[in-house]
Amino acid sequence: MTGVRIALLGSALLLDHDDQPVRISSRRQRQLLAALGSRIGRVVSSDELVDWLWDERPPADPVAAVQTLVSRLRRTLAPPLQLVTEASGYCLHCPQESLDADQFEDLVLASRSAAATHAVALTSEALALWRGVPFVDIDHPDFGAVRTHYEALRLEAVEIRVDALVELDRHSEAIALAEPHVRDNPERERPVAALMRALYADGRQTEALAAYRELRDRLIDDLGVDPSPELRELEMAVLRQDPDLSPPPSPPSPRSSADDDAGPAAEATPPRRLEQRIRFCGTADGVRIALATSGTGPPLVKAANWMTHLDYDWESPVWRHWLHGLSQQHELIRYDERGCGLSDWYPDRFDFDAWVDDLAAIVDYLELERFPLLGISQGGAVALAYAVRHPERVSHLVLWGAYGRGRLARAATDEQRREALMHTELARIGWGNDDPAFRQVFTAQFMPDGNREQWEAFNELQRRTTSPENAVRFMEVFAGIDVIDLATEVQCPVLIMHSRDEVRVPATHSRELAALIPDSRFVPLPSRNHILMEHESAWQMFVDELTRFVRDQP
Repeated sequence: MTGVRIALLGSALLLDHDDQPVRISSRRQRQLLAALGSRIGRVVSSDELVDWLWDERPPADPVAAVQTLVSRLRRTLAPPLQLVTEASGYCLHCPQESLDADQFEDLVLASRSAAATHAVALTSEALALWRGVPFVDIDHPDFGAVRTHYEALRLEAVEIRVDALVELDRHSEAIALAEPHVRDNPERERPVAALMRALYADGRQTEALAAYRELRDRLIDDLGVDPSPELRELEMAVLRQDPDLSPPPSPPSPRSSADDDAGPAAEATPPRRLEQRIRFCGTADGVRIALATSGTGPPLVKAANWMTHLDYDWESPVWRHWLHGLSQQHELIRYDERGCGLSDWYPDRFDFDAWVDDLAAIVDYLELERFPLLGISQGGAVALAYAVRHPERVSHLVLWGAYGRGRLARAATDEQRREALMHTELARIGWGNDDPAFRQVFTAQFMPDGNREQWEAFNELQRRTTSPENAVRFMEVFAGIDVIDLATEVQCPVLIMHSRDEVRVPATHSRELAALIPDSRFVPLPSRNHILMEHESAWQMFVDELTRFVRDQP
């Protein structure tokens, strides 16, 4: 048996060279295949496999149970697949062309910029691979975000195909594909726009207008928002019976802030329903970085800071108001740094320069030209370093709760060095502990004035965001950060804000940066929190200061 492939879109399968399923002996074997397939080329520990496969009812001897499953699955595999036992766990090696999920994503991404005829072919090939929700065999929250990612790609493939069919005047096919898609996704505008154009081109103006009204009523009644200006303009074009309707609106794409006019007319535009779009890009050293965009308007890039999770943060009481607030006037662009959140957890490089390179990779991937950059906590040092290395890209730099030197870099006494090492040791001992007491030490420092819900959410965020091993690595790199010598080289205007009475990172560190950066302004805010809470006045002051700074500076 040669040419074996892995199919993860739907229940996990092994397929032979004739695309026939290879018999897998049990549901646990499919779960193991899905678990290892989710991290092709990376080591998965026995503890992770036990957590994913057995969840709350592990076997009496979990290590032996995993070894047995691995042994059975290894006997089922054939080239080019290879299951390797490592000192820290197990690693499944599989070429990209032998994994349906990777093929599917590549086809959808290629169809985005393809001409109509090619887009139809690419999406046809992609949708033929889709057998159902990926990783469906594993009922564990760790797989929720990746399932959401592939489901979003499937919806996009359908919508690209409908648009291309309309462009090729294959109206009946477009309508047949769009109608069930609209029924299954009743609040998505893009398929409704494509359906309206297809119906109108097929001589069915009344039905095109009915599709618009149905969506409009649903948005107003269920969500309290109006359809987008683009969709309303499409309705007017159908009413006017324009002979050549413009193409339906594409999802918003990042652009240079120089291309946008943020005047009064823009402020009067009715608000849209706020959503985020999660994507992934690769770095030069092969690390997969998760990024998200939300909101509309000129871009605002947020450098990654510790303890983020793009999916979990979106509804978390800790970060939710930050993300929604910053997306009101801007297209907010953020990402999980390597070793954290939805990005790869096990990169070979784990250092400050790698974080700066990751930010550069995100900017290049999105083809941003010039933009304001926000750095929070240690993300402030990353943002500052990037601004110095790429002065042509950064128009404004905003720093919050930032510092130029980490705990070890600025330690002047033995006591200060012991204190810095204590934080690392605390992470080493307690991060993976089920008792949140260890993590609560960090929570109390980050937001001493938070309520119980916010504290519990932050404790959970720490657990979800990274592994105990990575938490230690993060602490070690944080402690050694030193960008003080770069501060004098920043060329753009800089706004530096900090909580006046903060404990975690005292305001003296931001004042130190403000004294060194040539064109900077320091604004202390009335708070004790490192992460501002939605209920405190300092939060709205922060948003107002940032908005004015980015808008008013040349």
